Amino acid sequence: MNRLRKYILLVFVASILVFSGFSLWAATRASVPDDVKNKLSQDLVERIQAGTFDTIHDCIIACRSIDDAYTVIDTIPSESVEQVWELLGGFHAFLTPEQIFGIARMDEVVRIEYNAVVTAF
Repeated sequence: MNRLRKYILLVFVASILVFSGFSLWAATRASVPDDVKNKLSQDLVERIQAGTFDTIHDCIIACRSIDDAYTVIDTIPSESVEQVWELLGGFHAFLTPEQIFGIARMDEVVRIEYNAVVTAF
């Protein structure tokens, strides 16, 4: 009888740990709002959903013009911007999901892609 109590207590504690871990994991997952999905590439959406709200993503942002790109750049921290392409009207930046969603809602932004290119120095 004493063994059964220990076993039930152990199962109870393990269940609580698993449930709380799953709850914490689910609460920190970043889900992509429907209103911005059409401006994000599929691989960026997948990476955002696999990460947390604190995950920084390597992004390429395409804007309608270079003036629009600078308007968008003014809304994010300057240390996030890696490179500006004046001829292409876009820029390369490292952004959190909140920042990505915010600029994706801007009319100046046409598309946001995940930068899959790895640069070796």
